[in-house]
Amino acid sequence: MVFHPEIVEPSSDFYERAPIIVRGRAEFDVPATRLWQEVETFDWLPAVTARWETPAPHGPGSRRRLTLGPLLLSNEFVTRTDPNREMAFFIGELPVPGMRAIAERLTIEDLSPTRSAVTYTIAAAPTGFPTIRLAPLALLTNPVFSLALKVLIGRSLRRA
Repeated sequence: MVFHPEIVEPSSDFYERAPIIVRGRAEFDVPATRLWQEVETFDWLPAVTARWETPAPHGPGSRRRLTLGPLLLSNEFVTRTDPNREMAFFIGELPVPGMRAIAERLTIEDLSPTRSAVTYTIAAAPTGFPTIRLAPLALLTNPVFSLALKVLIGRSLRRA
């Protein structure tokens, strides 16, 4: 059974007020266009396959399906894209209950002609969860998420 969390608009303050917000940032010695290419294809996450179900270019309304082997992880719906700079989307379909809304935003910063950074924000609101924010959770999760981005995307960039 597939569950359908709420739509999160790109201009929503959900990215700042959701009960759970995880934000990671990592810098790389590659141009922003190269980092964007890596982030957009989603090849950096081992064992997860990302398949676009709509034709390029992947702008608002585009749909991407994430799977782990034959298992559905999620269907993502793009709400904003600015090539080489930003992509925002909400998770519209999950195989498990319990999420009222989930949204993600990836931003790329051009630090120099040969250096760039990615910031990846995940905002989530579990069903029946209090409206309070778990800001202290970020003190633990954000550094771990930043390190995971650095390791996983860095390894993928070196493979290419």
